[in-house]
Amino acid sequence: MGRTLQQGLAAGLNALLPGRCLACAVVIDGVVDVVIGGADFCPVCREQVVRASAPGVLVYAGPLVDVIHRAKYSRDLGAALGLVRLLVLSVDGIDGAERAVLDAVDVVTFVPAHWTRAVGRGFDLPALLADGLASRVQRPWRRLLRAGRRDPRLADADSVQERARLVQGRFRLARGLTPSSVAGMRVLLVDDVHTTGATLAEAAAVLADAGADVVVLALAWTPPPSDPVDEPPLTAAG
Repeated sequence: MGRTLQQGLAAGLNALLPGRCLACAVVIDGVVDVVIGGADFCPVCREQVVRASAPGVLVYAGPLVDVIHRAKYSRDLGAALGLVRLLVLSVDGIDGAERAVLDAVDVVTFVPAHWTRAVGRGFDLPALLADGLASRVQRPWRRLLRAGRRDPRLADADSVQERARLVQGRFRLARGLTPSSVAGMRVLLVDDVHTTGATLAEAAAVLADAGADVVVLALAWTPPPSDPVDEPPLTAAG
């Protein structure tokens, strides 16, 4: 297809399906990406979406919080697909040693919600994030874990210790898998939000105990108040 024709089609799509800011819904300029919904942030909201000093991770603050909440708790698939785009674009910015770690993985998986929550929401956000990332880095996406029980929301926990207690023993290998199925795998484990690290650590431990080499990556993380941008996006686990 010629470039002129491509530009014409893109302009037509943008007129019929204008892109809207993920956070404030104002119409924004730019070509609509029909694969992921054409979601982006307007200039005002984009200025409030902060990347950590280490590339590939966004700070859980500002308009990003609202978008993640809509995706997780309001069944907003458009918001979820927009977050997939954010993760892919963030990972595109990873280079150097951290890119080498990313390129060395064999498979991309995710921290699963309990099936009742996934059904209630219509999708599992970490699963969508992992799927989009797997396509970008050209690695297979696999469901390696399952949540064996439904716990109270971690956001309702009163302390770091309470969050760790709530997730202890939550995850198991996915049905049909045994430790020998994952032993020796280099796994990229994806989650939506890193708050205290308790959930990612618990999920990663199950894979590591089965013999996998695990690296964890979250779309967004909540920085400690004293040092908001010092945590690397790719963290070895186990």
